[in-house]
Amino acid sequence: MFTKEKFGMAAEITMPQLSDTMTEGTVVKWHKKEGDKVKSGEEIADIETDKATMPMEAFDGGTLAVILVKEGEKVKVGQAIGVIATGAEKPDEVKQKYSGKGASAPAATAPAPAPATGKPAVKTESAPAKGKYQYDIIVIGGGPAGYAAAIRAGQLKQNVLCIEKETLGGTCLNWGCIPTKALLDDGAFIRKLRLHSAEHGVGYKDLTVDFNRLVARSRGIAEKLSKGIEHLFRKSDVKKEFGVGQVLGPHRVKVTTAQGSKEATANHIIIATGSRATPLPGAAFDGKKIITSREAMNLAAQPKKLAIIGAGAIGCEFADFYNAIGTEVVLIEMMDHLLPIEDEEVSILLERVFAKREIDVRVKTKTDKVEVTPGGVKLTLSGAKAGVVEADAVLVAIGVTGNTDGLAGPGSGLEIVKGRVRVNPKYQTNLENVWGVGDCLSVNWADQPEMEGYRHPDLAHVAHHEAVLVVERITGHQKEGIDYKAIPGCTYTHPQVASMGLTEKKARATNRKLKIGKFPFSASGRALAAGEPEGFVKLIFDAEYGELLGVHMIGEAVTEMLAELVLAKKLEATEEEIIEAIHPHPTFSEAVMEAAGVADGRAIHL
Repeated sequence: MFTKEKFGMAAEITMPQLSDTMTEGTVVKWHKKEGDKVKSGEEIADIETDKATMPMEAFDGGTLAVILVKEGEKVKVGQAIGVIATGAEKPDEVKQKYSGKGASAPAATAPAPAPATGKPAVKTESAPAKGKYQYDIIVIGGGPAGYAAAIRAGQLKQNVLCIEKETLGGTCLNWGCIPTKALLDDGAFIRKLRLHSAEHGVGYKDLTVDFNRLVARSRGIAEKLSKGIEHLFRKSDVKKEFGVGQVLGPHRVKVTTAQGSKEATANHIIIATGSRATPLPGAAFDGKKIITSREAMNLAAQPKKLAIIGAGAIGCEFADFYNAIGTEVVLIEMMDHLLPIEDEEVSILLERVFAKREIDVRVKTKTDKVEVTPGGVKLTLSGAKAGVVEADAVLVAIGVTGNTDGLAGPGSGLEIVKGRVRVNPKYQTNLENVWGVGDCLSVNWADQPEMEGYRHPDLAHVAHHEAVLVVERITGHQKEGIDYKAIPGCTYTHPQVASMGLTEKKARATNRKLKIGKFPFSASGRALAAGEPEGFVKLIFDAEYGELLGVHMIGEAVTEMLAELVLAKKLEATEEEIIEAIHPHPTFSEAVMEAAGVADGRAIHL
C-alpha cells in the first residue's frame, strides 16, 4: 500500500500514489500511536486521495517510532509520513534521528506523480475519461474467482482493488469445498473405526463422537486458509475493501462498507460474486429447520434424523458425513439416480453403497410439501417412494443461483438474466470493460452451436481458471480459452466419484465407434491393501483415433487420480499412450493404465 525508504534498520512510511491523478494526500487518521507495535499487513492509517479515503497497510513489522505527519495534514506523494523501527535500532533512537525533520522530501525511488488536471472526480452517470481511473482493475467478490483474479492482476503489476462483502475465500473456502472435506474425512475415519477396526486388528471401548469438535476443526481450517489469502494479497500488493460492490456503469463501482459509501473507478471491472443455495418453492430457508449447506456444516447440535432434498454432489456428501457419525439420513432425489449428471454405472454403485449403510435413498421421488413442526420438519413425498418423512431438519440442496441482488446500480444497464450476469464466451458483459467470471454467470453460447445443451458449470476450479484467463486477456498475456466439454468434476463421498467428458450414454449418442475399458479396484493390489476394494475406473475412447472422450471413476482417492486424465485430454493422449506411460506400483493410479489396457484389449491384470 505504500513505498518506503530504509534508514539504518528503520523503514520510512511514505505517502502512496493510490490513483493516476493523485499528487498529494491527507492523513485522515492514524490507527497507531508512537511506540505501538505494528504487524506487517496491518492497517496503519487512513489516507484521503483526490477521489476516496482508503486504508494503508504496513509492509514492515516493528514499532511505530515516529509520526511525521499529523492527522489532517496534507503532503506530496512520496513524502515520508512516519517511520517504523524494524530491527535492532531502538525506537527512541529512530525518533531522535528524525526529530525536527517533519515530512521528508519524496524518496528518489517514489513513483512520479501524474500531472494534476485540476478536474474533480467524476460523479455523474458517464464513465470517467480514459487514463483517469483510480485502479487498473476492480474485482467485485473475494471467492475462488475473485481472489484469483485479484492476485493474478497484482502479479502482473496492475493496480487492483478487491471488494468482498464477508470473508476472503468466499463460499468455497469458508462454507463449501474446504470445510466440508474436513468433515467428510472425519466421517470416513469414524466409519472405518466402527465398521472395519477388527479386521485391522484394532479394538476399542465406548467409541464416542464429539460433534462440536468436528465442526470446530473444519472451521479452524477455513479460518487459517482465509488468513492465507490476506497474506497473498499483501504479497501481490492487492488492495481490499470489506463491503458490497455495485456496478454503476462502465468503469464505475459504488463501494458500501460499514463506514459508508464511496465511488471507485477502474479501467476494468471483474464481477465474481459467486452463488448461493436455491430455496425449494414454498419452503424458505430459516437457518434452523430448513437449512442450506452452510448451516449443515455448522449446526449447534448433531441431528438425530436429517432429510436431504437433492442428491447432487452437496446432498450426497452431507448424506455420507451425517450417516458416518450416526445420524439417520433420508436422501430424496426426483431424477432416476443419485448424482444425475454422472455415468449411470457410477450412480448405481453409489446407491448400492449408501443403501448398504442404511441411508434411506429415495430416487424418482418428488418433494411436494415441507412443513415446519414443533419437533422439526414434515415432508410430503410423491413418486417411487411416496410417503411422509419427519426429521429434525431438512437440508435443501437442489442447486445454486447467482449472487446478483443489488449488483446492477440504477441506470447502469448491466444485463442480468434469471439472477445471473449475462456474458459472451469471452466473459464480456454488455458494458464496456466489465467482465464476469465464476458461478454468477449465464454464458450466451448463441454463436457456438457445438455448445448447445451445455450450461456454465458452477465449480470453484472453473471459476478460478476463468478469473485468471480474463485477467491475462485484459493484460495481453493469454488468449486460449477453456474447453467446457472437458471439465473435471469431483464428489467427495466415500467412495469418491470423479469424472470428465462424456458419459457412456452421451458418447453412444454421437454414433462414434467406441472403445470402453473398465477396471475394478477389487483387482487392484493397492486398493485391497488399503481395504478399499469398491469401485472402478471406466475410460471411454474413440475407436478410430484413440481420443479420450470420457472418464468415470468411483473409489478411494479417485479425485486425486483425475488430474492425470485431465492432462491426458489436454495433451490429446490416446489409450496407447496412457498404457505405455509407466505407472508406479503399487498405486491406485495403476487402475487408469489397466482400464486403458482393457479398452485396447491388452490389460495384464484382468
